[in-house]
Amino acid sequence: MLHRIQKIISVQPYSVVCEWTNGEIRSIDLEKKLKEWATPDHSIYKNLLDENTFMSVDLDTESKTLKWQGLLRVKNTSGNIIKADLDLDPEVLYEISTPFKNQDKSTKT
Repeated sequence: MLHRIQKIISVQPYSVVCEWTNGEIRSIDLEKKLKEWATPDHSIYKNLLDENTFMSVDLDTESKTLKWQGLLRVKNTSGNIIKADLDLDPEVLYEISTPFKNQDKSTKT
């Protein structure tokens, strides 16, 4: 089964609670992973350790995963540097997530 995010329920520094397409509500604690991924110092993930940047997370409705708009700088085919979104593999997010203990199944849509 492919795991994809249906909806972001809440965001706190380095933690996102999401409803998945299989109906589960799971919490993704990213602090440990971001610290791991943020080395070496030039890694783009280091930017996500800034609370304000992290809190700007959004749902990519096409790929159904978490994204941060305009966080990447990439070179397009014309050689110009442009902004691009940083997204994370939803399967990785699912693997590191845990069931959200306070879920109220009666409120799910």
